[in-house]
Amino acid sequence: MYREGHAGFNALLYAPILPVVSHVWSLELALVGALMAVGVANIPDLDQPLPRIRHRGPTHTVWFAALVGLIAGVGTELLVPATPVAFAFGVVVGTGGILAHLAGDVVTPMGISPFAPLWRYHVTLEWFKSKNSRINRAFLLVGSSALFASLGLTVWLSI
Repeated sequence: MYREGHAGFNALLYAPILPVVSHVWSLELALVGALMAVGVANIPDLDQPLPRIRHRGPTHTVWFAALVGLIAGVGTELLVPATPVAFAFGVVVGTGGILAHLAGDVVTPMGISPFAPLWRYHVTLEWFKSKNSRINRAFLLVGSSALFASLGLTVWLSI
């Protein structure tokens, strides 16, 4: 998947979570989660311009997802310190956002090795190529629409 596809996919996955987080904790935490879910969507692809790191290598593993999750947890704790679950929430959304990126790459022919270097098993479903512009645009359109609709409904119901 390309950048817009990953962002849309993460937005689509977070859309049903936003109203629940807002209801149980706060709209502020729900919004931080939305920004984080979409914001981490393309972090694994930061390896592309780096000459010494293979694309879909270390940044496309569950270990990297856990690392980003821990960093996101600390960031969420700093942004929403009054929320007791801020750190755990950030870890879940940050890790989940990276895992969603990995899921988006598993469906392409190039695939990934999510447990490298411990286990080099390569996973690919070969459903469509990463550069398929229709799929990428569809995920962006559907995901962003779902997230904005979820946000609008959440705000409307809280008034």
